[in-house]
Amino acid sequence: MNVVVYADPEPSGLASMLGSLIEQNLARDPARARLLKAGVFTIEAPDAGAAVTLHVGSGGVRVKEGVDPAALVRVRADSARLLAIAGAPLRFGLPDLLRPQGRAVVAGILRRRVRIGGLLGHPVLVARLTTLLSAR
Repeated sequence: MNVVVYADPEPSGLASMLGSLIEQNLARDPARARLLKAGVFTIEAPDAGAAVTLHVGSGGVRVKEGVDPAALVRVRADSARLLAIAGAPLRFGLPDLLRPQGRAVVAGILRRRVRIGGLLGHPVLVARLTTLLSAR
């Protein structure tokens, strides 16, 4: 069984990138499978005109084009900042403020260049998503 499945026959670049990143991270670190708990996450890159929803569950991840209004966590940032989030070192599932890359991500959030809906209401879900997507 595939850990990542695509709901759309022709996934966008953003959908392919997120799906591949998740597959690679799980292959590199099988312990991350513990992060596959129920959650719906939407990730938007307005500069690329793309939005993707990740339906995560114990069976894997379903990647679907578009925004799901039921998503408890919504990340909206330009493509470069989304890549920076994936590459930032983490501490407790959130960007590590002791490292320059982590501080840059947090600065983007504070300046509202990165918007994370659900950060305050669902910090555990946000931490789980960032850990699942983290390339580190």
